[in-house]
Amino acid sequence: MGRSATLLVLLASASAAAQTVDGTVQTIIAARQDLRDGATYSVVPIYQLLTLDVGGVHAKYLDELRISVSGWGELALGDPREGTFTGDLDIGFVNARLFHGRLEARLGRQFVFAGVSRALQLDGGSLTWRIWRGIAINAYGGAPVTPRFGTSLGDVAVGGRMYWRARWNTEVGLSFLQVNEAGRIAQQNLGADARWQILRSLTASGYATLSLVELRLAEASLAATWRPIPMLDLRADYHRTAPDLFLPRSSILSVFAQESYDEAGGSVWLRPAARVRLDGDWHVILEPGGTGERGGLKGNVYLGRSFQTSLGAGLRVLHLPDKGYVRARLFAVERLLSTVVLTLDLDAYRLEHALTGYGGQFYSFTGAATVGWDFHPGWRAVLSGVGDVTPFVQQRFEAMIKLAYNWVYRVHTVQP
Repeated sequence: MGRSATLLVLLASASAAAQTVDGTVQTIIAARQDLRDGATYSVVPIYQLLTLDVGGVHAKYLDELRISVSGWGELALGDPREGTFTGDLDIGFVNARLFHGRLEARLGRQFVFAGVSRALQLDGGSLTWRIWRGIAINAYGGAPVTPRFGTSLGDVAVGGRMYWRARWNTEVGLSFLQVNEAGRIAQQNLGADARWQILRSLTASGYATLSLVELRLAEASLAATWRPIPMLDLRADYHRTAPDLFLPRSSILSVFAQESYDEAGGSVWLRPAARVRLDGDWHVILEPGGTGERGGLKGNVYLGRSFQTSLGAGLRVLHLPDKGYVRARLFAVERLLSTVVLTLDLDAYRLEHALTGYGGQFYSFTGAATVGWDFHPGWRAVLSGVGDVTPFVQQRFEAMIKLAYNWVYRVHTVQP
């Protein structure tokens, strides 16, 4: 709470000198049946989502100061599984650019995407120094955030990335991350990544992460994308992952995690006509227990003078030595009026093996519909309903009402 209050005070004090203050307030009301302890309970959670962004704050020695806050709160009525009130702060940081953009500092709750950090959510600080002609260094440190229903990564994390960006589509980088838990090293990873536009129509990329604790490859990927004509994209890729190496060494889950698996295959994107999009992919999966494959096809058709109607269908297949499924999906989006949008979604699964302890059911079916209405400038109301039959529940229906207010307040706009 103290960190949130500090950020809101900074937000209020800076808004007078800001060029823009953007805010979004969303209220979501849901009603559902919660099955637990052999009984059915009614739960009506009310969610409040808030985002605020203050930009263009200028001060002495500063190119720009930006403040961003995003959080949520929940009031659970009925018979909630947990407490009545809960909430969290997703991001809440102050970002400053100095010396004509050569130095950038960020303090607060943030996501770090530098190399092996893998979108690490962090309470701390980060610093980026753009040294010379595309050469830059990024360093960060703080306390990793444990997401709701997630696994704690550790107590302290430090890391960084050094990179050279020759141009926007060609870059090479080296990165490092160390996470400590209770004074011991939970993770220590060294990474390398590269992206290179070989030809105008051909791009190659790759990255690798080495666990220095286990001296094993935690993750590696190679990919090449070729676009011979504007309406066709072809991609070939290979990926290796060792899931246990992304868990703290002290976690018992790392003992039961799969050691490693490999995937190799490709995908294609095709636009044979202006109103038609086609996607397809296929990959071979190599696991310690055997060989499998996954793949799928998806198509979209756009109708109407302004493409206001979208129809789509998809088919996906997964086959592994011990499990698998076939999935079929139909979906549609229709803009009935300039302010009203309707969506429909039908999703069905056929399992290769029935789930043990759930009545031997092989299939799952879900249907969903949503109506969105922009009834006033900045205001949107959404009504959605979901019904399904799965191996976990005999039948279920859930309705949700969402009221959103998108607030944009421009204090000052600089004219060119």
